[in-house]
Amino acid sequence: MDQFLKSLTTRSQMLDVELAAERRREKPDGERLMALRRIKRQLLAQIEYLRREGRERAEVRVSRRPGRFTDLSLPPLR
Repeated sequence: MDQFLKSLTTRSQMLDVELAAERRREKPDGERLMALRRIKRQLLAQIEYLRREGRERAEVRVSRRPGRFTDLSLPPLR
């Protein structure tokens, strides 16, 4: 199995464990549950896409939003 696909599957399984633990709490946090479900849904969509299109043909792109202070320069480290 492709290493990237395997890592996505492992992350999905870890999210299942986190979701189950959050549900077992006395007062589950609704926002945390929604966030975990959203991440899980995104992972499953990515896994499905990779399996459907084939790893060789699927080009994985990472898009990151710029940070709030990207125009600021940091002082050099000593």
